[in-house]
Amino acid sequence: MNQTVPRPKDAIATGPDTWIEHIDLGGRYRTAVKIDHLMPELASMWAALETQCVAGCCGVQAFDFSADGVAASLGKVNAARNCEALAKLRNDLLALRGEVVSSKELNMNIDKSEFLELLSHLDKCYRAAIPSYRDKR
Repeated sequence: MNQTVPRPKDAIATGPDTWIEHIDLGGRYRTAVKIDHLMPELASMWAALETQCVAGCCGVQAFDFSADGVAASLGKVNAARNCEALAKLRNDLLALRGEVVSSKELNMNIDKSEFLELLSHLDKCYRAAIPSYRDKR
């Protein structure tokens, strides 16, 4: 994440002045591993965060991944369950051989490390909403 320069066009916004750097796939699209089957437990989370547009139009840019956006989704999702599902997805992705992942549901092809960084960010935001986790910090 970077806070000193304007957000690059394809970076994933995580706040007004923060983002996850985009990693150019450089023609690696054809090597993408499909991951929708790994994410059924996160369908309600993606739906709750899809507030900027629709994924079918804007892909990952359709989602509000800011801490405020995640906090706003708490009325529609369970933070603890999301953290469990995010951890499972992270482990599943780490076990994949490919370095590019693809989701038809999220309308994206993305470098696996970039997506893992997004998952870590979401986990951190949801954990901040869990009272027992907050109290341990």
